[in-house]
Amino acid sequence: MDLISIVSGLLPYVKYSIFFIIVLMIGYFIYRKFYQEKYPIHLSKFIFITLLICWFIVVFGITTLSRGAKYTEQINFSLFTSYVNAWNKWSLTEFQLIIFNMLMFVPLGVLLPLIHHKNKSFWRVLVISIIFTSCIEISQLITGKGIFELDDLLHNTIGSLAGYFIVMVFIFWNEQRQLTFIPIVKAISIPLVFITLFGVANVVYNTQEFGNLPFKPAQKQNMEHIQLQLETELSNKSSNACVYYNKDVNDIKKGKLIAQSIAKQFNLKQQGGIRIEVDNRIFTFQDDEGSTYYLTYFMSNGSWSLSSDNIHDAPLKVDIKQQRKLLENWLKSEGLLHNNAIYQQQDERTIRWDLAEPEHLQSTCEDFSKGLVMISLFNQQVPDILFEISDNEMVAKKQLISPQQAYNVLVTGEFSTYNPLQKGDTLTITDVRLTYTYDTKGYYQPVYVFTCIVNEQDYLIEVLISAIQ
Repeated sequence: MDLISIVSGLLPYVKYSIFFIIVLMIGYFIYRKFYQEKYPIHLSKFIFITLLICWFIVVFGITTLSRGAKYTEQINFSLFTSYVNAWNKWSLTEFQLIIFNMLMFVPLGVLLPLIHHKNKSFWRVLVISIIFTSCIEISQLITGKGIFELDDLLHNTIGSLAGYFIVMVFIFWNEQRQLTFIPIVKAISIPLVFITLFGVANVVYNTQEFGNLPFKPAQKQNMEHIQLQLETELSNKSSNACVYYNKDVNDIKKGKLIAQSIAKQFNLKQQGGIRIEVDNRIFTFQDDEGSTYYLTYFMSNGSWSLSSDNIHDAPLKVDIKQQRKLLENWLKSEGLLHNNAIYQQQDERTIRWDLAEPEHLQSTCEDFSKGLVMISLFNQQVPDILFEISDNEMVAKKQLISPQQAYNVLVTGEFSTYNPLQKGDTLTITDVRLTYTYDTKGYYQPVYVFTCIVNEQDYLIEVLISAIQ
């Protein structure tokens, strides 16, 4: 979630709010002309009420109306799961969501005391804030357009109280013509708490040896009514395994260098800034004819892709051998393609280079590269490119838990699945193997993967458990 995404989501409802303000202002002046003397309404109070209504339109629109009905009575009563999720993924997007959920309700806390003097009471603002955010959460639950989350209710309420504390500083100053210490402390307390919280998290994260594993759950599966069946043997023996490092993970500088190289190679011009999409970075280009191209840099593993919205139905009229030579020379000059990469022509327009992953990563303990480059050629100058080659440096050797110990972790429910297990489900474990995955710092860590069947051939899932002690 970046600034562009937020603005694009807000814009339609802001338009509705502006239209609503215009209609109400016209109505107010008509009222003032005919009824103001008999039933006086102060303009300032009318404006604040109008702003409150418009705020609610925007918030309700972006939290409920703008979403598809893809949730089915999902409720999350666990507090602080958003923090655990943000920590596990060490994700800017997840941290932004926490902050945005608070900022979204700041106007409520600001407007309430300005509308009526009784709303200067902290407890009154607290109750009204909880009612407002509860209505939104309940509407999401009923319509299926969101999840009822206790974290959202907490953050919305905190945001409203932050706005309340800030506006009360100005109200006290207006009434008493002096600033007192306590209101100022209250106004800065909430921002200061979260700055401290995120600062401490950043220090802890940067001092730990490895990164976090994004697949770890924000909350455990409830295994109380889940039947487990084990159809494979589990060893009690622990072993050692190597850990590797990929410097391109989360390296936006590498993404910028690739963007510059692509622009130069294909004579493209970059349009605008870098857009954030989940944890990826999007660069936009245009050629001389106005066609648009997108470079997506995947921060989680350092891979990237170049694609366009153009439709390519025409027969290929380019010389594949010539294009292969040009593209190969470009990739090698940028240090992106290894000399030992194996070339093949996949079909009439697709060429690729492959690097095989070593078979015994656990014990090889040598630097290695793996992955592929796949290029789809078209009649225009710019091809579609998928780059998934990663260079990995051996950095450490660590003691692993045994498969049996990993299974004991699984039994406690400390794993995540796309669809949470339901009461009465049967989970049949058919296989376990040791493989590798990138953590949030770019370390290629060993993990156990349990292959499971849910409800006897209903569907397959893979459960990942950290292998390092």
